Amino acid sequence: MSPAPFDAPDSHPNLPRRGALALMFAAIVVCGLLGGAIGYGLVNTSCPSTPTVAEQLIEVVPGYHAHTPSCDLKLLGGALAGTIITAAGAGVVAALMLRAQSEWQVHPAGRPTRPAPGPAPPVRKPRSGGTPPRT
Repeated sequence: MSPAPFDAPDSHPNLPRRGALALMFAAIVVCGLLGGAIGYGLVNTSCPSTPTVAEQLIEVVPGYHAHTPSCDLKLLGGALAGTIITAAGAGVVAALMLRAQSEWQVHPAGRPTRPAPGPAPPVRKPRSGGTPPRT
């Protein structure tokens, strides 16, 4: 009997578990938030919200008013750039980690995971020291 056309195929044994995927997603979100906070903090330290001491001293001159620029767009840009960069980096690391984890659990589809019964092949011990054998 052939399977129905809408039956889902069996999942591959090397696919990551849902718990690992959820942990990866949560780690990427946390890294993005922390990167956004770092980007915001870096811009916040370099963008003046008050006039400098020199500008405050010059304000005693009649008709001079110290200009303090708005840092809102710069702060937003720093937070967005930090979020995107760190989330992308965490995503790359998480994808590589999951790929390595799936390679550790190599179970090709359709093959038994245990070795076939019978005697094991002899194991050749490498020679220690000396010159390598000629081939």
